[in-house]
Amino acid sequence: MGSAVGDESRPSGSRPTIRDVAAAAGVSKSLVSLAFKDPQRVSEKRRELILRTAHTLGYQPNFLARSLATEGSPFIGILVVNLHNPIFAEIADAVRIELDQRGEYGLITSATVANDQDPEQPYGRIDSRVIAMLQDLRPKALIVVGTVIEHEGLFDGIPTVYASAEPRSDSSYTSVRMDDTQGADLVIDHLRELGHERIAFVGGLGGAVAKTREVAYRKAMESRGLTPIVREAGFFESDGYAAATELLAMSSPPTAIVSINDVSAIGILSAADDAGVAVPDDLAVVGVDNIPLSALKRISLTSVDPQNQMIGRLSAQAVFDILADPDEPAKEHLITPKLVVRHSTVRGDGVAEGP
Repeated sequence: MGSAVGDESRPSGSRPTIRDVAAAAGVSKSLVSLAFKDPQRVSEKRRELILRTAHTLGYQPNFLARSLATEGSPFIGILVVNLHNPIFAEIADAVRIELDQRGEYGLITSATVANDQDPEQPYGRIDSRVIAMLQDLRPKALIVVGTVIEHEGLFDGIPTVYASAEPRSDSSYTSVRMDDTQGADLVIDHLRELGHERIAFVGGLGGAVAKTREVAYRKAMESRGLTPIVREAGFFESDGYAAATELLAMSSPPTAIVSINDVSAIGILSAADDAGVAVPDDLAVVGVDNIPLSALKRISLTSVDPQNQMIGRLSAQAVFDILADPDEPAKEHLITPKLVVRHSTVRGDGVAEGP
């Protein structure tokens, strides 16, 4: 059978090819290709021979070549926009698990060049070279995790679903995200039950989701006869710190602050510490996202849980729906959130200690 046949035809140190495997196994190149591409169509005996020979030679199918040589791409792209926020990794992981259970796999990448000094683009800018790479690889579909501010036209021709993001209302993109209106209602009702009326909001900059959360906060306040107090800010810890410092310096500072996300809320907690303001006795703080850091005893941040695992699973399912019916109209899937109460709003027993 002679694995030496493959070795003799290959220059020393070069990567083994499909021809080397075929020669060493004594079969045709097309049969080797079929064994990797559609193994059920190859007899068990020959399939085992080919795989054993490939392992001996150290051969691995060329992913890029397979992608470019076939009409159907072998993967679904997962574009994680913001690597700073842990929830996006959680969502992407849930996507991959769902894809794997369906016999598919996802290629995760990030196309963002971060610039946290620009409050108008807290997620940074999109590297067009990465988008061009995705276009060239022709994924079956694409799941975009997070907000892409300049997303118009970036993914033309690729079935796309947005996870934890809000595309334009007139776009053809399906989205899966938390219902921010319900989230705001949960937060304001919780704080009112604790006796708070001067409740401020920190956020609103950085795309549609940020603005939607601000609008939801305003409506929740006004519908309960309360006056909104807004400090526009981005999504980073430094944004929360700066906005909270301003709020706490007011002649009549708020007794509670709701943040655009948990990362910013951690900055608010730091600002309160530096200002000598006790949490939660003098100031209640609430975040959104329920990231694992929020559950740490030292932080213990009350947070709105968007159900990130569910967002990831439903985003993957939405992709399969689109692939099954390309003419299916775009849909907006809104997930009902939960409020996880911790020590940043309530002291004593009866609060969550874990995520």
